[in-house]
Formats: sequence, structure tokens, C-alpha cells
Amino acid sequence: MDKQQQHTAGPWRWEFNAEHRSVHLVGGVPQFDLTIMDFTRWGMSGAGICLREPGPERFNLMHKLHERTDWIAPFPGRAHHKNWCANVVHPDMALMAAAPDLLAALQALVENGGIGPESMFDDARAAIAKATGTTEQVAA
Repeated sequence: MDKQQQHTAGPWRWEFNAEHRSVHLVGGVPQFDLTIMDFTRWGMSGAGICLREPGPERFNLMHKLHERTDWIAPFPGRAHHKNWCANVVHPDMALMAAAPDLLAALQALVENGGIGPESMFDDARAAIAKATGTTEQVAA
């Protein structure tokens, strides 16, 4: 996947539609104009995920994840399991996966008044790299 692709701009929010029994993640600017993620029925008991094409010029083009092999990658060292356990490399999904790390890094910085050991900032840089899908650390 092109590492230059960015996640969908915020703010984001979940929208629940009780009448249709559906939930969508929406966001972007103008506020909440774009569907970021929604779900589609998959067989008799499951749901597949649909994701927005990355990039601001892509408007609201949605794709089923299982049909976009460029958004799926084997975990390092586990290529032999790629058909039943693989990583999703979509920029919005990378941001969601990094959310706990980002929260922990921010909490540590706030608790220490923005002053702390370099390792605290290394954790923040690593969380940002995970959220943006980059392999290099964010510069100090």
C-alpha cells in the first residue's frame, strides 16, 4: 500500500440507525460527510466490512475489504496463515488499531506535564508511526 495515503480526516463518530439496524463510522469535512466504514451481510451469520477508498479526492467510494487484496497483508513471519489471519493495511484501520497506543502515550505525557524521559516520547513517536502506517519513527 502507498505509505503516502492518509486516513480520513476527522472528526469521526459512530451513527446507529435503529430502523435499519445498522451502524456506520462517519467523518470528514464538511462534518460527517463521508462514510468511513460500514458493514454488509456475509452469509447467514456474519458481516463483512466495507471501507472508504483512501484519499481526499476519493469521495465516498466504498469497497468490501475481502475484495481489496491490496488492503490485506500477511503478518511478518506468518505468511503461511494469510488465508485465515492477516493484517489490514488500510489507513483508517491503522489509525483505529493504534488508538490504544495513542491514548496511552498522550495520558503519559499529560500525567507528566509534557516533561518526561525520552522513552516516553519514543512511545509517542512509535504510536504515531503505527497510526500513520509508517515504519520510520516520527522525528524528535
